Amino acid sequence: MKLRRKFWISVVIAASSLAATGGAWAEELLGVRFGPNGDATRVVFDIAGAPIYSISGVETGEGRLIVDFAGLSVSTADLADHPGKGHIARYGFAARSDGGVRATFDFKKTARISKAFVLEPKDGVKKHRLVIDLQTADKQGFIASLPAQYPDLTAVIEQATAPAPDILQTPTPTQKEVALAPQEKRVVVIDAGHGGTDPGAQGQSGTYEKNVTLAAALELAAILKKRGAYDVVMTRTKDAKLKPDQRETLARNAGANLFVSLHADAIAAQAVRGGSVYTLSTDGTARSAKLAKAEGNYNVYDLDVAEYGEEVGGIMFDLAQGATHTGSSRFAEKLLENLAGKTPLLGRSHRTGDLRVLLAPDVPAVLFEMAFISNAKDEANLNSPVWRKRTMKAVADSIDQYFEEYGGQRFAANSAGGAD
Repeated sequence: MKLRRKFWISVVIAASSLAATGGAWAEELLGVRFGPNGDATRVVFDIAGAPIYSISGVETGEGRLIVDFAGLSVSTADLADHPGKGHIARYGFAARSDGGVRATFDFKKTARISKAFVLEPKDGVKKHRLVIDLQTADKQGFIASLPAQYPDLTAVIEQATAPAPDILQTPTPTQKEVALAPQEKRVVVIDAGHGGTDPGAQGQSGTYEKNVTLAAALELAAILKKRGAYDVVMTRTKDAKLKPDQRETLARNAGANLFVSLHADAIAAQAVRGGSVYTLSTDGTARSAKLAKAEGNYNVYDLDVAEYGEEVGGIMFDLAQGATHTGSSRFAEKLLENLAGKTPLLGRSHRTGDLRVLLAPDVPAVLFEMAFISNAKDEANLNSPVWRKRTMKAVADSIDQYFEEYGGQRFAANSAGGAD
C-alpha cells in the first residue's frame, strides 16, 4: 500500500502542475499528417516546441485513440472535425478545462499502436514530430497496446515542474524503470460470485452457481498461496451473501493490485457452452465516476482527490480510470491465452459490460464466466475437481504472467521506438 500511495502522490503533483501551468509553456501545433500504407498508418503531429503528451484510448465504435497535450496551442480551425486517412476516419482537437488540449482520432478500421516516439529537430527540420504508428488489429489488441497512464504522468512531472522552459526535454527513447520492492507481494482479491440467499444460476442437475464459484475460488487461492508471491484476499470463504459494492469496497480496502470475480453463466438455449471474460465497458467507466461523485467517495489510491479541487481531482480520477482499464484489458488477454485449450471458450470471448463488481476506478478487474451452468457438459466440468484444478491453474499462470510483464516495473517515460 505504501508504494501505491507514494506513486499516487506523483500523480497529484502531475495533475496539479497541469492545472497550474495551463498554457504557460504552450507549444504550437503546426499540422497533422497521415501516412497510410496497407495495414499500417503513420500519424504525425508537427509541433513547434517539445510536446508534453500522454496516449490513451477507448473502445467507442471501431476504437478511439486519444492524445492529451499539456499546454499545446491550436488554431480555431484545428478545433473542427477533419477527415483522416488510412485507419483514421476523422479527428479533431478540443480544449481541456486544465489548460491542455485533447486530440481524438476515431478509427475507420481498428488498429493497435506499434510505436510512439518523438523526433527532435535536426538536419534542417526545425519542428518536433510526434509519431504514432498504427497496425491493423482487433479491439483487444488496440486496448492492450495502450501505454499505462502512470508512466506518462511521471514524464509530465519531470517536464512540467522544471524550473525553466528551456530545459524541457522530450522523453528519451529508453524507458526508465522504477522497480517494485522485491519483498512486496501483490494483493490479489478472489471473488466467488453470489452466495448465501443469492444462489445465482442453477444447472440442469440442480447445481447452484454459488457453490461452484466458491469451490473454484478456494482452488485458485490455494494455488496462489502455494506459489508464495501474493497476498490472497477472498471476498468470501463460506456460503455467505455479499452485495456487489461490498466486494468492490473489500478489494479497495485491501489495496488490491488485481481483482478476479468468478461466475457461471446461464441461458435458455442449453446447447450454448464455453467461458468468457468481461472487463468494464465505456458506459461502466462513466457510471463509476458518476457514482463516486454521488456517493461523495471520490477516492483513488488511498487519497480523496476531491481535496485537490474539482479541476485537479477530475484529472486524477480520469487518469486512474484510464490506467485501470488498460490493466484490466491486459490481464483479460493473458487469461484468455492461457485458458485456450484448457476449457471451452465462447466466440468473441473478451467482452465488456457495465458490471457493478468491476467499477473500482483504481483496481484492474475482470469477471470470468467460467462456463455455462445451463449446459449439461459445462455443468459437469464445473463440478469436476480435475477441470477445476486445470482451469484455476490457467488463471494462476495468467496472474503470474500479467505481473511479470506489466507489474514488475513501472515506466517513467512513453515507450519509444525508431523511425523510418
